[in-house]
This record gives sequence, structure tokens and C-alpha cells, in this order.
Amino acid sequence: MALNRRIRIAVLLLLSATAQRFACGQIPTPSASSKPAAEKPPEPDPFGRDTPHGCVMGFLRAATRENYVRAAEYLNLKAKTDAPELAHKLRIILDVGLAANLDLVSREPEGDLLDGLSENRERIGTIDTGTVKLDVLLDRVRQGSRPPIWLFSAETLHSVPSVFDEINAYGVERLVPEGLREIRILKVPLYRWLEVVLGVVLALVLARLATHLLVLLLRPVIRRMTREEVDQRLSRMTAPLRVIFLAAGVRMLAAFSATVLGRQAWTNLAAVLAVIGFAWLLIRLSDIVAELARRRLTRSQRAGKLAVLNLFHRLSKIVVAILAVLLMIYVSGKDVTTLLAGLGLGGIAIAFAAQKTLENLFGGVSIISDEPMRVGDFCRIGDKTGTIEDIGLRSTRVRTMDRTVVSIPNGQLAQINIENFALRDKFFCNHQIGLRYETTPEQMRSVLAGVRELMQAYPNVEKESLRVRLTAFGASAFNLELFAYLSAADYPAFLAMQEEILLAVLDIVVASGSGLAFPSQTTYLARDKTSHHGSIEQAAARIRLRQEQSRPAVSGSGTK
Repeated sequence: MALNRRIRIAVLLLLSATAQRFACGQIPTPSASSKPAAEKPPEPDPFGRDTPHGCVMGFLRAATRENYVRAAEYLNLKAKTDAPELAHKLRIILDVGLAANLDLVSREPEGDLLDGLSENRERIGTIDTGTVKLDVLLDRVRQGSRPPIWLFSAETLHSVPSVFDEINAYGVERLVPEGLREIRILKVPLYRWLEVVLGVVLALVLARLATHLLVLLLRPVIRRMTREEVDQRLSRMTAPLRVIFLAAGVRMLAAFSATVLGRQAWTNLAAVLAVIGFAWLLIRLSDIVAELARRRLTRSQRAGKLAVLNLFHRLSKIVVAILAVLLMIYVSGKDVTTLLAGLGLGGIAIAFAAQKTLENLFGGVSIISDEPMRVGDFCRIGDKTGTIEDIGLRSTRVRTMDRTVVSIPNGQLAQINIENFALRDKFFCNHQIGLRYETTPEQMRSVLAGVRELMQAYPNVEKESLRVRLTAFGASAFNLELFAYLSAADYPAFLAMQEEILLAVLDIVVASGSGLAFPSQTTYLARDKTSHHGSIEQAAARIRLRQEQSRPAVSGSGTK
């Protein structure tokens, strides 16, 4: 009893301790359960002033729309009373005197840390009027508890009124008729649209004239270098050259634009046109070089290198096109690093989605590099036989014996057997010659000796493997085997040599007095002759006697 009581007390104490520990575990402690909440990322500035580039572009867009109240939000001013007027003057100053490339303004929140200025300052450009030089600066400031933003510095804004009076910006527009200044299309004065149209027409005319003059200068030089008529090739280069000269004309027109945004737009357009023109010109030049290289390879009898040339030609054009697209994105002011990062991620998805295409591409590269076949070779590929017409990046085209074209994917082509008849170093000449059974041993020896002498004297026969032997007594002829390898440039030449040899063998057989056998059979007919007619009658009588002797025995057994 005492033992049971002690056990009960111990169990109760254990349960109470466990319950107390469980209850204590439910009470939150600062070290275990109360963690500091994650800080929310700062909200972007509604006016786009997080970066120097966003500040400059936001101000110019608002000022171009003549929304100077909004444009004043980009100025570092304590007093906002005269801010719209100051924003107006700043816009005029920038339009007239700022020649900086706005795409080079930093797009990072911290700005350009390597420009030699203080950490919170950024230089956009310099306005030089001849007597006054003004640095357009931005300052990174913090307003209250919000994240820091970029604004036009107070130092720059302090000099804006004096610089504005110096350049007398309004004097330029006074020269324009009032009607052209008052009429607006898409909030842009009509005279600026006229400037655009006249500028584009002038650039096109100048580009056409410059291209024509350059072609006239290049024609005799290229003719002297290549010693060929190159008018057709020069005509291919005319369009790219015209685009390049057009880009140069547009770039010159950018300096005459009335606004800084207009100059930036014209500059970007000129850069894009230049990239297009140079990429186009490189592609056309690669076509001309590839054409000349093909002719040279054909003349030097190295047609097997045509597939390699075609591969590198196509890959070079693809590389030029990709680089041109990236350059156009870059010169137009877009961030290429973000695009490349996206392409890196998207490339994985594209690789999975285009497995067959990539398989065919690498299959074509392996075929061209290993050269199991070349353009113009006669091959047997699986169950297809024909001439290779083209080895592309995706498939290979084969001209069959029926004159049809079969396209075989390179990925499949790299996994099947390819028998290339054009790579044979010698041709197999093997024939069974049947002589009639009427041929005498002397005639047989004469034929064998004549054929051996013929083959030994033939210049294109490989003497080491030559064999002329009587091999068997066939069903209807004596069988002679002609075994030899012939050296020939191609299959038609081999057929001509083989024909000449077979005709000579026929002359030898006829001259020996024998002849060629043909499948035949000899049938022998015979009839048996009886010399003892009486013995046949005796045998018949014996048979009748046996039959008569056997009848009584059969009838007697039946009566019983």
C-alpha cells in the first residue's frame, strides 16, 4: 500500500511538471517568437526622381508639355512662388544650349560614383554662351522621412535668370511667323513639324548624292583590284551606303533641333540608322566575299570546302544580325544588361522548346566539320541514293535518281549510315565469264593467257590485286573470274574503262575459236528393249497357277 501511494505521488508530480512546462512554452518570449517585421521596400517616387536620368527626363517631358507646375517639382527650391517661371526659363536654357547625350546620364539611384564629383552630386552637361558657362548639376536630397531623390541643384537654379537674359532665347522664335508658332499639332508648333519634314527630305537628297559619288569613285578601283566587272556587286552595296549617309545627315540635323529632347531623338535615330546601314553593308559584303570564294574553290577543284564556306557564311550573317539588334537597343537608350539577363533565362526555355532545331543545328556542324560527304558527292543515305545539293544548318538536300529533292534533317543524318561513292580511291571490276563446254583445253589456255596479258598491259589496273582464273565447271559453262581494281577519276570514267576491257575480252574469246556460253540444258531420251518375249508368258502362267491353287483352300475354310 505504501509503495502504491508513493508511485501515485510520483506520477502526479511528473504530470504537474509536464503541464507547467507546456504552459510556460505557450507564453511568447521576446527571444523566440517576437521577431522584427521585415522592412517594406521604399515606394518609388511618383515623379521618377529616384535616378538622375529619371529626374532630367521627367522635367523635360513636363516642361515640353508646358506643365511648369509639375516641372517645378524637379527643382531644389525652398520658395515655390516663382518655381514655374524658373522652370520655364530652365527649359529654354536647356533647349538652346545643352548638347549632352541624355542616354549617358546615370540610371542608378546612387548616380555616377566615378565622375569626380561628391557622392550626392551629378553633372548633366555644360551650357556655354561665350560669356557665361553654366554647369547643369543635380543634387541628391532627402525630404522628410522619404527616400532621397534627385533635383536640379540650387546652385544651377541661381544662375538660370542671368543665363536666360544672356542667350535671349525668345529672339529665335520672333523670326518665325506668328501663324506657324500658334498652330500646333500634338502640342508641337507647326514650324517644328516643317523643320522635321524639310530636314528629312534634305537628308535623303544628300544621302542619294553622296552614295552616287562614292560608287563612281569605287567602281574603277574595284575593277582594277578584281579585274572583273563589278557593277552588279556595287549595286548591291548602294542601298546600305545610302542608309549610312542618311544616318550622317540625320545626325547633322540633330544639332539644329529646337529642343534638347528633339536633339536626343534625332541622335538616337541617327545611331539606329547607322547600325542598320553598317550591319546591312557587312551582310552584303559577306555575300560578295562568299561568292568570290566559291568561284575560287571551284576553279581550284576544292569543291568539298563549299559546305564549310556556306556554314560560316550563314553563321556570320546571324551573328551580325544579333549584334545589330543589341546595338540598336543600346543606342536607342534602353538598358541592354536587363535584356541580356532576360535572354539568359529565356534561353533555357528556348533550348527545351527547340531541342530538335538545336539537334539539327549541331548535327549540321558535325557533318560539315567531319566531312563524311560534300556538296556534289554521290551518296547512299539510308534508303535514298542521289547527289548532295546543299548542306544547311537544319537539313541536307539530296537530288535523287528520279530527279526529286529529298530534305533530310541533320540530326537524323548524323545517326544513320552514309555511303559516299565519290570518296572511292579505286573501282572494283569483277566479272564472271562463261565459255561453252565445247571449248578445248588449248582454247581455254589461250583465253586465260590473252586476258591476263590484256589486264597486265592496261595502265589503270592495280597489278597487285589482279586475278584471272578458271574457277569452276558451271551448270552450262566453264566459269572464268576477272578480279581487278581500276583507278578512275569518277564513276563515268570507270564505266568507260570497264567497257573497253570487256570488249577486248570478247575479242580474245572470239579469236581463240571459242565462244561465250549461255544458260542451256541437254535432254537425253531413251526406250527399254525386251529380248525374251516367251519368259514374259511363262511368268504370267505361273501367276495364274498360284491363283488357282489358292481358291480351294479358301472355299474349304468357309464351309467349316
